[in-house]
Amino acid sequence: MRRYVLAVLLLALVALVVDVVAAQGPAALVVQGTAEPPGLDLTATPATATAAVVQYNVQECLVKMDRHGKLVPWLAERWHTADNRNYTFFLKRGVRFHNGREFRAADVKYVIERALNPETKHPHRGHYQSITDMVVKDDYTITFVLKETNPSFLLNLSRAGSVIYPRETVETMKSQPVGTGPYVLQDWVRGDRIVLKKNPEYHVKGLPKLDRVTFRFIPDANAVLAALKAGDLDVSFFGLGPEHVQDLARDARFQVLTGNTTNDVIMAMNNSRKPYTDVRVRRAITHGINKAAVLKGAMFGMGKILGSNVDPLNPYYVDLANAVPYDPAKAKKLLAEAGYPNGFDTVLRVTPQYAYTVRTGEVITDQLKKIGVNVRLEQIEWGQWLARVYREADYDLTIIGHGESWDAGNYANPKYYFRYDSAGFQGLFKKSESMMDDKARRDLYVQMQKLMADEAPVVFLYMHPRLAVAKKGVEGLWKDLPNSSADLSEVSWTPKK
Repeated sequence: MRRYVLAVLLLALVALVVDVVAAQGPAALVVQGTAEPPGLDLTATPATATAAVVQYNVQECLVKMDRHGKLVPWLAERWHTADNRNYTFFLKRGVRFHNGREFRAADVKYVIERALNPETKHPHRGHYQSITDMVVKDDYTITFVLKETNPSFLLNLSRAGSVIYPRETVETMKSQPVGTGPYVLQDWVRGDRIVLKKNPEYHVKGLPKLDRVTFRFIPDANAVLAALKAGDLDVSFFGLGPEHVQDLARDARFQVLTGNTTNDVIMAMNNSRKPYTDVRVRRAITHGINKAAVLKGAMFGMGKILGSNVDPLNPYYVDLANAVPYDPAKAKKLLAEAGYPNGFDTVLRVTPQYAYTVRTGEVITDQLKKIGVNVRLEQIEWGQWLARVYREADYDLTIIGHGESWDAGNYANPKYYFRYDSAGFQGLFKKSESMMDDKARRDLYVQMQKLMADEAPVVFLYMHPRLAVAKKGVEGLWKDLPNSSADLSEVSWTPKK
């Protein structure tokens, strides 16, 4: 009888434990993003949607930009330079790729050599062109030799395109990236979700804190709102409108994160296509846009008006929000001087994948009518935008947010989709890329920002704010976004009491 009672008690205890575990569920998180990555190979696409999923979660760099925008050692435990031209990196020992092989200095050399090879078509090959040699001294030590000083060298090694991967996985990275990160790619159901699972051999003790992360791709903000309220999502990273965020802020089940980002929303003008080849037209368009009204209409006033591509998270930021003020009369005068006294017709391409582009475009379309510029708003899918606008520069006007940090170099590249070709700007940028004195470099960035405002290659609109929503109990999310990664390595659930 005693044994029977003990057996019953034991079964009851087991049942209780099972019920508790079932109630708490596994350490899993379901997060929403707006755009599904076009591919998962960070050496093949500049898409921030790819960086959000892969960088810091699946693949990592020698150097990491942390949540405060500070560069810290990562796969390299430290580095040393005596002359700012020879950098020796001392790698972490015992780090393993997801395929089980140890990470070594030869992998670093291979990755950078491949990025420098024009045949690989790396999206940011220019980030590495100051490197003239790499010397592998042993399995855990590598020295980079630069042809000239480069103040962006360490920053560039922290960028998404600098992730380290094993050479044997190059052919499959587009769909199955392998790295050293806290998570391993488990599954990608195209059109629906990407599932990451915990890397049990991660090189940072105690991380990650989650067993599984599922990225769900839902572009429609109303659908995201409904999924959050139904409990189908734990976190919305991007895509909710400000009105949705204000609604959820009143719901005790959720927490709202608002902060700064490097996502600079612009209206690009094709500088190689008439009438935007004429700086007077570009200035006229800028004067014809009331940025405060755009911010209010598209973002309910949330965010910050910009006057150049340098955002408030950048230490060289200068507030040029009013450098080219709203002035319809001046806009009409400039158009007349450029040969368009009656204005002209043009097409503005936006993508519904990002709702803010459509909303911003609708406000701007109404504003430009007042200066005689008749805008036809054309909505195209994200894939078409990447193919036609980004790669082929087949557009008049377009609106998009640029999430990459420290990306002034795009404006120094005449082949970039703006087709902005300014010898003056290119000269300033080139000089800034070899200037190690911080004050002098900041002065150059001030000049660059003023020149951007003056030559108006695009209309700098606003910084898209960090508008994230999470269930109460989710901890460790970044408040600000100094880069494009959705770093989930430190995210966890508050233990239930």
